[in-house]
Amino acid sequence: MNKLNKYIIFLLVILSLQLQMGFVLGEKAVDISSSISTMMEQARRNEAVNWISDAQLKGADPQTVLSKLALYEKDDLPRIRQLALRYCVRLAHQTSEPEVRQEVTERLVSNLADPNLHLSPHPYEWLLTFKAEDFSSSTKELIRQNFLRNTNIRQSRFALIVGVANITEELPRLERLLIDELAYQTVADKTGDKKWYYTLGWYARLARARMGIQSDTDKCIELVRAEGDITEKVLRLLPNIGYIRQPEAIECLREYLNSDERLQRVNPNVPGEPVASYIINILADCLDEFPIEKRERRGYTVEEINLCRQWMAAQTMWRIIR
Repeated sequence: MNKLNKYIIFLLVILSLQLQMGFVLGEKAVDISSSISTMMEQARRNEAVNWISDAQLKGADPQTVLSKLALYEKDDLPRIRQLALRYCVRLAHQTSEPEVRQEVTERLVSNLADPNLHLSPHPYEWLLTFKAEDFSSSTKELIRQNFLRNTNIRQSRFALIVGVANITEELPRLERLLIDELAYQTVADKTGDKKWYYTLGWYARLARARMGIQSDTDKCIELVRAEGDITEKVLRLLPNIGYIRQPEAIECLREYLNSDERLQRVNPNVPGEPVASYIINILADCLDEFPIEKRERRGYTVEEINLCRQWMAAQTMWRIIR
């Protein structure tokens, strides 16, 4: 066989392989698009849904998935819109591609900023799971435009998103929102008003702490340590400390991880859940390579709690996810 014939055969083999790969990729794209359509129509009819797995999302082309989900983000049914955004978030957490993650945060912020879509608090909660680098400059500008344009609840949510996106230009405006929490509470105790940790001023302080303002970090920790209601402290305030993502906040959480304190009993015959279980869930979101994966229902064993305590004690520097 001469060289020309060998060369022709070689080219044909390469072309055949390329065609096969193209068919496979095309088939995957069709499969994920078809799966999304099926899932959405099942949800629309309130039928049992064939959920798409994380493995399927990870193996699919991200832009194909995002393009398909975009068709459902403005649907008339809130549950369809919510499902579309939920899968955008799941996709983002399956990839490290900056463009994909930034597109998802932009969609979430746009949705949160639209008062007619009524999906809160889901986009807000999902946005808190991202890093500062996941927000493009245009998305940050959208956040700034909508900050303080809504009711107190929405303002508080946008304040925390400002902190997550590390929009330092908003530090002066956040400072103007700060209150003296203890002085406020003295009055609130007499008037029956809401607790200090439900105020916009508290969320503004948290956002400033997240962005590294030391005095606000110190104040947040001081206030939480002084709170006497253990249930409120564990269920509401310690997750706030986790939001801060600063070394001092991690040290504060470690104190409660090492505590043997429990919440009040729900069942008289069963001990209250260990505070440490709640702290594990918080730290799993905050620290890279934390030894235990977060569980929605917690239920960590004594051995797992001790493992986390030992791991924390062995660290010389916190690798904080922010």
